[in-house]
This record gives sequence, structure tokens and C-alpha cells, in this order.
Amino acid sequence: MSIELIPTAQIHSALLSGMHTICFAEPWSQEAFSQSLGQLDTAGVIAVAGDSLIPSLKDSGPAGMVLWRIVADEAEILTIAVLPPWRRTGLGHALLKAAMDVFTQAEVSVVFLEVAANNEAAQALYRKNGFVQVGLRKNYYSAGDALVMRKDLVP
Repeated sequence: MSIELIPTAQIHSALLSGMHTICFAEPWSQEAFSQSLGQLDTAGVIAVAGDSLIPSLKDSGPAGMVLWRIVADEAEILTIAVLPPWRRTGLGHALLKAAMDVFTQAEVSVVFLEVAANNEAAQALYRKNGFVQVGLRKNYYSAGDALVMRKDLVP
């Protein structure tokens, strides 16, 4: 598996929105990505597959992405998306690790995120990486609740 992580920029807004549309029932618009990436505290990476992870796929291309925001010593993972052909390959973990590495370098002390209460795969990834549930947002999504999760980082 050959994955390259490319820093996000506003020019990627359409690509990110398209990926989000494939991955989520309530996707962010191109404008939402553009506005988020226009803020100084928001950044992320796009995972681009160089050698196809799936032998039947010949072309390389985007495989996933993660977007985050850092304010003072707190970070929030805004979204992680892994396109269907690359799910269960470890890409979600790699994207989460990339974000966590940035947070460590930025001396972030705590990381938050929201995850759909019915997204068991994502919850398992976050729990495996030290996140714990600290709240519940009722009806956060049109399809249901969101869990608020937190991870404290040790300096």
C-alpha cells in the first residue's frame, strides 16, 4: 500500500465535498469546505493512493481525508472520510494518526470529535486510539444522535 498525504487547501473544496457525499448521508457542501479551509485554525490532509490498495482498481486517486481545527491547546477532528474501496485497510487509522501527530507537534492537550451513534466502525477506531465518550448530542444528525468523544494528550 502506497499512500501519500497531501495538505488540504481551499482549491480542494470540490474534491473534499465529493468524497464527503460518497461517505456520509449529510455531506458538507463545497462552500462549507471552502469556508472551513479559509480559516487559519483549520487544516487537514487528503490520502492519495499511489499503488492501488485494491488489485482490481488500476488508477490511483483520492482514498480518504481528515480535517481538523486547533484553537489554543485544544483540537477538534471535524471529519474523517474513507472512500468505500479503501475501508478496512487501515487508512482510517493512518488518517487519525496523521492528525494526532500534528496535534502533538502543536502541543495540543485535548482532542474532541463527534461521531454518529450508529457508526460502530468509527467508534471502534476512536476507542482503540484512546478516545472516550464524554457526551451525547440528541438528534445531532437527521438520522440520530452523535457521541461526543475526547482524548487527553500527555505532553
